[in-house]
Amino acid sequence: MVAVLLVGCGKAADSTKAADTGTKKKIAVIVKGTEHVYWQSVKVGAEAAAKAGGIDMYFTGAPGGESDINGEVSLVENAINQKVAGIVLAASDAKALAPVTEKAIAAGIPVVIIDSGVDTDKYKSFLTTDNVAASAAVGESLAKMLNGKGKVAIANFVPGAQTAIEREKGFRDVMAKYPGITVLPTQFYNSDKQKALSLTQDLMTANPDLAAIYACNEPGTVGVGRALKEKNNKTIIEVGFDSSDDVIPLIKEGFCKATAVQMPYNMGFKGVQAIVDILAGKTVEKKIDTGFTIVTTENMTSPESEKALYPTGKK
Repeated sequence: MVAVLLVGCGKAADSTKAADTGTKKKIAVIVKGTEHVYWQSVKVGAEAAAKAGGIDMYFTGAPGGESDINGEVSLVENAINQKVAGIVLAASDAKALAPVTEKAIAAGIPVVIIDSGVDTDKYKSFLTTDNVAASAAVGESLAKMLNGKGKVAIANFVPGAQTAIEREKGFRDVMAKYPGITVLPTQFYNSDKQKALSLTQDLMTANPDLAAIYACNEPGTVGVGRALKEKNNKTIIEVGFDSSDDVIPLIKEGFCKATAVQMPYNMGFKGVQAIVDILAGKTVEKKIDTGFTIVTTENMTSPESEKALYPTGKK
């Protein structure tokens, strides 16, 4: 009987081992917020890579949106406690997310950063748009439209986010090359479309000679464009950053003259793919540029622009 029991225990152990081997590894994709189309495009790409890589994935974002820094920190803490196999992270604040990112890495969880950087170099890979280059390209487009002259406002999303800092820097660096352009102090709208709309109304009231507004992400691009559309104002030039189903009509109608369109689907897909490769023992690049396209009212029907505007196919 003892012999039989020992054999039985051995078979049970083997069976458990086999079950463990067959269990898919789970990773977490944690972003700044899930509301906006940009992050939904990241999700679609991440899901496609997870399916192709044969792993489980859950996608989540800070409950209070992009300004909910503590909420995102808590999500990373939860992922560590769940002992996920890997984390793909878009950080809402470079400094605030650094300690918990390093905590995850110290726990043996590989971390891949997407979209916005973190103040640590211990991550495995960083996949992002070159935000300085993209915002500089937007700035050059605007400078040409203004013939190098005019009063320009900057509407930015949240202070402290690396992407917000870089998108303002690239734009300001270009504006500084044109003595005839005056740039007003930056105003923030906390990634809220309605706040961006109200901010634009206030700017127009306070500055009757305002020539242009640069909005630094999708909610801002939408909010600024809607404020101009409400007044049927095509004299003030809006240039923006990002695209969505709400931005595209504004470009088509000429209320947003140009925008830097990122590749969020690529970011999500390649971010998860990097984790899959790391778990398979492969080496991944430390920095990966996911690209951008400047889409204008004039070029929006070109093949390159349509690929950027409709990353998962035109509906």
